[in-house]
Amino acid sequence: MTYRRLLGSWLGICVLMIVNGAMREMALVSMLGRFWADIVSAVLGAAIILGATRLLFRPLVGRSSAELLRVSAMFVGLTVAFEFSFGHYVDHKSWSELFANYEIWNGRLWPVLLVILALTPFLWGRWVPPRRAFPH
Repeated sequence: MTYRRLLGSWLGICVLMIVNGAMREMALVSMLGRFWADIVSAVLGAAIILGATRLLFRPLVGRSSAELLRVSAMFVGLTVAFEFSFGHYVDHKSWSELFANYEIWNGRLWPVLLVILALTPFLWGRWVPPRRAFPH
């Protein structure tokens, strides 16, 4: 799997996750309150990550553990770099606000989504067998 395809895959997932976050802020918070909106958004985020990577990571089936680890590190690294750079320089959030998103002990679910993202290359590349064609 080329770096160009990986970057394109990451960008696609990034756009879907931005839409998820916007939907949380513009609709779910007012309908459900902050607590439940965050939970629903995290579940939707996990579904987005798992669904998109299932489709996009098909070329990773059978690749080496080292290559799967590189993909995992690239996706998590790009995601964290995007979160901090966009959050600080575009959304004008303080560094402490951004770091607060990683406080799982305070009920923040973002680290759980990063773990799911980190595991997806291994999930689709090793643990789930590829679909087999129907027997003739």
